[in-house]
Parts: sequence; C-alpha cells; structure tokens
Amino acid sequence: MTVEKEGAGSSANASPVPDPETASPSGPSTSDDEKSSKPQSSWGKVLSVTQWMPPWCRFDPEHPPVFSMPMNVLFGFAGGFTVANLYYNHPILNILAVDFGVSYETVSEIPTLMQAGYACGLLFLCPLGDLFKRRPFVLSLVFFTATMW
Repeated sequence: MTVEKEGAGSSANASPVPDPETASPSGPSTSDDEKSSKPQSSWGKVLSVTQWMPPWCRFDPEHPPVFSMPMNVLFGFAGGFTVANLYYNHPILNILAVDFGVSYETVSEIPTLMQAGYACGLLFLCPLGDLFKRRPFVLSLVFFTATMW
C-alpha cells in the first residue's frame, strides 16, 4: 500500500507504508524465543534478574494507576515518619552520653551527622533515581546498604 502526498501531483512523493492488517508477524523484529535462545553473559543475567517485574506490577495503559486519597495519606505519613527519624535521638542525647561514657560535645555530633546524611541522600540519590531505572537502582542500594558493614 502506498500513500501519496496531496498537492504535489507526482507519484515521486509516494512512500510505502505497511498496512498493519496485512503485515507479516515475522517482520524485522525478533521473537521472544529467538531472544531467549541467545547466550547471555553473567552481567546480562544479573540485569535480567534485577529488572524482572511481576505482571501485576507492570504498567497497563488501559488501567493506569490512580493516586487516590488513601494513597496520598499513606505517602504523607511515610514522609512524616521518615523525617521524624532524624529527631528521635534529640531527647535522649544526655542519656546516650552517660551510657556510652562520652562527652556531651561528642554525642552532639549524632544529630549533625544524621542531618548531613539525610541532606546527602536528597542531593545525590534523588537525582540518580531520575537517571536510572528505579527497580534495579533500589535493589542495588539495598544490596549496597546490606553489605556495607
């Protein structure tokens, strides 16, 4: 099937456009069976495992996710509790200084370091979430955090 441009009057402007009803399914794209038959490197296997997503978690354009009011409240409480973790140690700083036998000046570094770590996370990790796919990025962060110590 060819489509001719109107107004020019010549058939030299015609370009072939494949008809989706008559196009053969064995076109230039490869099937999933052909892709899976190729041997993968060890890095490719790791990526395929970290990027796998269950079917019920995949995006469905016919039923997009809805950010409802209960979801909004859940995100609000999660954000509030996350930020509240920065301040839980303030009332017990003097108890920590006595129990661990350190000076008050030394124990006062705890909230400072927690605030600095939170700020570094916002400054460095949030932009990386826009650059990389979220699922492998989160899995790599969890793996890094679990094996850091």
